[in-house]
Amino acid sequence: MNERETRILEVLEEHGAVQVIDLAEQLAVSAVTVRKDLEALEQRRLLKRIRGGATRPAPNVEGEFPERIAVSARAKKAVAVAAAELIEDGDTVAFDTSSTAHFIAREVLDRRDLVVITQSIPTATLFFERSSAQVIMPGGILRRASSGLVGTRPEHLAGRGRIAKGFFGVTGLSTLGGLLELGLDESESKRVVAESCDEIYGVFASDKAGGFGFHSFCPVSSVTGLITDEDFPAKDVAEWQAEGVEVRLAPLARPTAQQDSQDRGATASRRTGRA
Repeated sequence: MNERETRILEVLEEHGAVQVIDLAEQLAVSAVTVRKDLEALEQRRLLKRIRGGATRPAPNVEGEFPERIAVSARAKKAVAVAAAELIEDGDTVAFDTSSTAHFIAREVLDRRDLVVITQSIPTATLFFERSSAQVIMPGGILRRASSGLVGTRPEHLAGRGRIAKGFFGVTGLSTLGGLLELGLDESESKRVVAESCDEIYGVFASDKAGGFGFHSFCPVSSVTGLITDEDFPAKDVAEWQAEGVEVRLAPLARPTAQQDSQDRGATASRRTGRA
């Protein structure tokens, strides 16, 4: 995904709808170029084209990776910027198959001498093509929905040293169950990697505060910190801090005055059916 497509999805996430003429002005490209971008994104089911623009697709509970990248993009970007501050040159770092971890990966491509352990095909490809990092993929079976490997076994990492920091997305979390996943295969694969990490961070958009997960892959006692956006409920912050877990709240980027005006226009258009 190129930078222009990423920006289109960020604007779409902020406003719910985008207009070709507005995007052309913001991106300093022609309307024809924007329409081609929207068509390409629609083919990957990242948006739904409408007359004069596009709207967000209805998100699935656990969609394919390109769909998940588009959901809560502004929050994930904020989380990624905050999490990237923890990653230094020469670190050995694990990124799971979550879209939030992929956002973090985008922020640290300039780090030198990284060793990256990931089960995510998109994240591994990103580092391979755009960084000097050494990329290690533990064994497993490719799961198309997540574009990543599941079925990673303890012996794939045992006796191979420690991972300094691991970043893991969640479908839910609680101070009783810890970091949660919906599927057993995803949970077990994350657990194997997490057990090799010295520091374990749960990374997620704040809407996961009300999410559900059936399987715990990391108990509260092993969680180093949570990194989410500023809309994470205060009561949840207090509960996790009471367990000794650091909670970092990343500030969300605020729309400009021009974007606010566009947002009101998009809302009005949706109400009148002209979006």
